[in-house]
Amino acid sequence: MGSGNAPESKLDLLTDWELAAINGLFAAQPRADWDVNAVRENMFAFVEALDQGHLEPVLADQAFLQKTERLVLALLRGERLEVFDPNIYAARNEIFAAAQVIYNHAVARGLWDLHPEIKQVMQGGV
Repeated sequence: MGSGNAPESKLDLLTDWELAAINGLFAAQPRADWDVNAVRENMFAFVEALDQGHLEPVLADQAFLQKTERLVLALLRGERLEVFDPNIYAARNEIFAAAQVIYNHAVARGLWDLHPEIKQVMQGGV
């Protein structure tokens, strides 16, 4: 018989990344009127904050960059992702775009090495 505790549910890759991204955004720009359900708008704000230099702590977070790389690789590979939150699903394109932007920034600044699989695709390989 179980202890009565529900087993820990593991978030899907997209939701996990979005949650980490908005936590970084909210920490960098705390304000009272953030709406956690406005995923699309939050992703636009995330990229804008990155462009304005407000996400340096996020770029320095190796665990976040690992999540980012996993998401970018899933997109590259065409992996099937099950997403249960309708807000996340509706903003999936914006989430993927934000992940690509942060990954490109990290690689361009020398904070993260480009994954060999991504490098191969960029060089025209299959």
